[in-house]
Amino acid sequence: MPITETVPATTATHGTAGPLLAAFDAIADKGGDPKEIAGRQFRYILDQIRGNALPFFGELREDRPILVSPAATLVSRFRDVEEILHRETIFSVSPYLPRMMGVIGPFVLSQDVTPRYDHDISIMRLVVQREDLSRVKQLVSHRAARIVETLARGHGPFEIVQTLTRKVPVRLAAEYFGFAASDDAQMMEWARAGFREFFINLRDAPEMRAPAVAAGTEMRARLDALLAERIAGRGEHKDDVMDRLLRLRAAGVVDDELIRRTLAGLVIGMIETTSQAAVQALLVLFSMPDALARAAAAARADDDAALSDLVFEALRFRPINPMVVRVAREDYLLAAGEPHATLISKGSTVFALTWSAMFDPRVLEQPEEFRPGRPGHHVLHFATGLHSCYGRYISQIQIPQILKPLLRLPGLHPAGAPEYDGTFPQKLLVSTS
Repeated sequence: MPITETVPATTATHGTAGPLLAAFDAIADKGGDPKEIAGRQFRYILDQIRGNALPFFGELREDRPILVSPAATLVSRFRDVEEILHRETIFSVSPYLPRMMGVIGPFVLSQDVTPRYDHDISIMRLVVQREDLSRVKQLVSHRAARIVETLARGHGPFEIVQTLTRKVPVRLAAEYFGFAASDDAQMMEWARAGFREFFINLRDAPEMRAPAVAAGTEMRARLDALLAERIAGRGEHKDDVMDRLLRLRAAGVVDDELIRRTLAGLVIGMIETTSQAAVQALLVLFSMPDALARAAAAARADDDAALSDLVFEALRFRPINPMVVRVAREDYLLAAGEPHATLISKGSTVFALTWSAMFDPRVLEQPEEFRPGRPGHHVLHFATGLHSCYGRYISQIQIPQILKPLLRLPGLHPAGAPEYDGTFPQKLLVSTS
């Protein structure tokens, strides 16, 4: 049965339309080959999300909260996004699996809820522990403070992406995960290539896939060498994630392949996301002088709770990921009982627009205002449900702690526009008064 026969008019392609949705409709109104129309509409959606997100999301929430298109179904209201993310057995994470398989293998966050998922997530909980967070905080804060102290000694502006926001998570990967490349720049390249393929390459572009596959080969070779050193007793013994995995290996609980994909997945999931989040939060603070002053005061007072609230509220205005992608494993009536209830057909690709959800006035109070300290369940930077970001507890510490020594500097301000490598911040100059 065609989906348009089962949904209310407001969620079909030609329901109520503001100017942005009218432009979307006009693509199909011109006629032509259905596949070409679907492709153009998909490109239009991605362009809006990348360059005009909040106005586009606002129209979606008001006029078509569940927009069904040939390429993807867009879900924009908070409660509907939340519903998708908590229906783990209905909305599959399978879109991520083929991309990960070609690079590092079936990392746990690309697995649906199966016995293998239960096994692998249990291993993650054994080796990456909440009890380690004080150690993580110490490692990050010490490293960030030393870097910023060195950078601030120079005369004039200094660059913070290559030197700080990427450098600190690379060093944490070495000191806490136990996975270091021959040089930090190599690890940065691996992580960036892998993350692009996993989460950005929605069009399956071969020019994006090839570097990720090469990075995966190089990461596995490096891990094999590091693991061999540890097993032979030539490496330094320390209680890090690699050492814990090797103890489980000795007990017959894990094999080498699981160790490789766990360590590689952790690194790819942490380095570029941390750097991007730190930069984007700082850029939002730069655009809001009052918020910047409050963040600087919290940093100088060592009020880490207040600083974290300010940083993650800033990130709500410019998150690193606007959505999560799911595929419906069966027909499902989303938002049942609501006027906009829509049948999501089996096999549909679904964009759960977490950024839009965080600006939904039906749930968040005055979402357009900068209000630190919002309830944690209203903030979807790490999604929610069983497949919420496993590294969220580390990120909640690491991102503010990277920015903390910067914000302590008097008169911190940008010294030029940021430069990007695709979606990733590549260069940001800052200066002090």
